[in-house]
Amino acid sequence: MKNYVKKLTLLLLLSIFTLPAWAQFEGLELSPNAKISLITCSPGPDLYAIFGHSAVRVHDPANGTDVVFNYGTFDFDEPNFYLKFAQGKLNYKLSVAHFRDFVYSYTMDNRSVYEQQLNLTEEQKQQYWAFLTHNYLPENRFYLYDFFFDNCATRIRDGLEATFPNQIAFNISHFDKDYSFRNLIDLYLGPQPWGDFGIDIALGARIDEEATPYQYMFLPDYLSKGLGSATLSQNGQTAPLALEQQVIFERDPSVPLEAGWFTPQLLFWVFLLLVVALTVLDFIKHRRSRVFDMVFFLMLGLLGIVVLLLWFATDHQATAYNFNLLWAIPSHVVVAFFLGSNILPDWVRKYMLYTAIVTAVAILGWPLWPQMYHAAFLPIMLAAVLRAAYAVWFSKKAQALAHFQSIAQKI
Repeated sequence: MKNYVKKLTLLLLLSIFTLPAWAQFEGLELSPNAKISLITCSPGPDLYAIFGHSAVRVHDPANGTDVVFNYGTFDFDEPNFYLKFAQGKLNYKLSVAHFRDFVYSYTMDNRSVYEQQLNLTEEQKQQYWAFLTHNYLPENRFYLYDFFFDNCATRIRDGLEATFPNQIAFNISHFDKDYSFRNLIDLYLGPQPWGDFGIDIALGARIDEEATPYQYMFLPDYLSKGLGSATLSQNGQTAPLALEQQVIFERDPSVPLEAGWFTPQLLFWVFLLLVVALTVLDFIKHRRSRVFDMVFFLMLGLLGIVVLLLWFATDHQATAYNFNLLWAIPSHVVVAFFLGSNILPDWVRKYMLYTAIVTAVAILGWPLWPQMYHAAFLPIMLAAVLRAAYAVWFSKKAQALAHFQSIAQKI
């Protein structure tokens, strides 16, 4: 409850401290001593904050300006907010807040805040300031968010390139470690094992494509490193784009971000052991736990429907081509209701045999699929193979026994 109140307070502070008015910037020019900086915030303990955050600070003591341009906000009052969020159609927006309030909100959340001053000439500062304020116009501030390709970090990178076309060189070959997009986000998901599990269910093979070093900069840490090693043309010469990173606030390291002991791997391997024990007990007692099979395959089917909807019913690019449909099969939802009989209809028996084979093939081809599976999927898939195969075997046995009993009665 305490954490919930803290997060709610943080959200309220961010909304209160946002400056909605455009008039305060209209016609404002920066003084020669103004500074423009990249602000990088460290990951937080919650899934929405685990990848960090990027923003732009404009500090001009001469005219009393010290604000942060933040591309990572959205409007809770937008009509059909949750539906648009699920469909990938939610507009994020550029907002502006007082720097002191922005930093205070992150100190409350125990997240480090770092600053890298951009090494711009007076003229270049005015150019970038004009870009930012033009972006902040009511008709320009909204954009369709994409986690990997259009977010708080890429907007800053792309904005700088738009302001200084063909003048910025990113010297980022040292980034190249053959990471896919999934590999990159996995670097941050250690403290969020359940978030990692959910992401690996929902996001398809597209995020297993190898990312270029330039694309790494969708993550705030890599944007900071990218700007730190970039150069900018100035009067026919090149100069560093950003100065050395400075600490504004350092998080308290005594507050851990580590995950708890209850992980998906632990839960589902224990689940598999229970399924094996149940199946052995069923075999010994010449029965099949029909209610368990109905519930288990119904849950797998419902999960498959969610995966299918994320692929075809939303605009999220990252949810397409999801190979989890090889084991979370949507049609299980229908078949589950037929698993309540000892003797399965012939088509259901064939379907369960197909399920066992396809899921087994998915397991055997694990290293070959273009999509990387989460380790916790393996025990679920093994349980599905075991129960599907047992349902086929037991149904045939029950049918043969019933046939024998029928013949015996006639005799």
